[in-house]
Amino acid sequence: MQISIPEVKPTLTNLMEVNSTFDGKSQPISHWLTEHRNAIKKNRKLLANKCGTNDITILNLFLRALLVRAIKGEMGERVYEELKRIIKNKDDLIEKNYRIVLEKANYRWGVNEGSKVISDVVRCLNAELNWEWRAYIDKAEKEKENNYQDDPILPIKNINFKLRDLGLSDFSPHYAAFDLHVTRVLTRIGWLNYGFSLVSDSHIEMGNNPGNDKNYLFLHRLFVLLSDMTGGEFTPVDLDRIFWHLGKSKCGAETKCFECPINKECLTGKYRVQNVKSRNLTYTF
Repeated sequence: MQISIPEVKPTLTNLMEVNSTFDGKSQPISHWLTEHRNAIKKNRKLLANKCGTNDITILNLFLRALLVRAIKGEMGERVYEELKRIIKNKDDLIEKNYRIVLEKANYRWGVNEGSKVISDVVRCLNAELNWEWRAYIDKAEKEKENNYQDDPILPIKNINFKLRDLGLSDFSPHYAAFDLHVTRVLTRIGWLNYGFSLVSDSHIEMGNNPGNDKNYLFLHRLFVLLSDMTGGEFTPVDLDRIFWHLGKSKCGAETKCFECPINKECLTGKYRVQNVKSRNLTYTF
């Protein structure tokens, strides 16, 4: 049996008008992409205009991601609102304030754990990054191929690739925080197969489990490759958003393949639609 892997750019283009609902708002995937792209542009202006206020704004954005641990958006937003209210300048960077933030946000992973993360991140900023956020993002983008593995923030306890990349995704289009909902859609379409060209690297392992570091590094490299296959029209973070919203609208635990605009290209959709049609055939003799 021959398997034809869907072409990347035409398939993504066909998904742009799929409607997705999030946080009470419903709009096409293309609009969700535009919103995130605009958010990155806005945040990058903070990098370009260095001052104490912007340093703290960037820190709070990063901490919103780094404190999530399990990817729960509403939890991150609660913490973020308290961070913005209490941490307004560098004089506010004391443990007492960290604990107040986490207590008021009902931080689910514990005030002690969360306070330690904030303290360690601030210590790294002072001792290693010298509060040079722009230089930090620039280096991450230069090392996007290997997922910036020597990032001084990564060794901090309870920070991993996914959370660090979630933080970077607010400032760089080259990073995305992969979760199982995203990689499930990627696998169903058949695009995991484009990664065969990457498996010669012993530091990565082909797979779709973002909880496994070698799989995660493979997925990062794969998203960079898929982005390149679109000529840069869709960035890795665009791909992540597309798959996430497709998962919410059509490709969740229960698929809606008959309603999906790519069911003639997607390997899973094509099989399921054909299989259902073959079972419903009526034979006349």
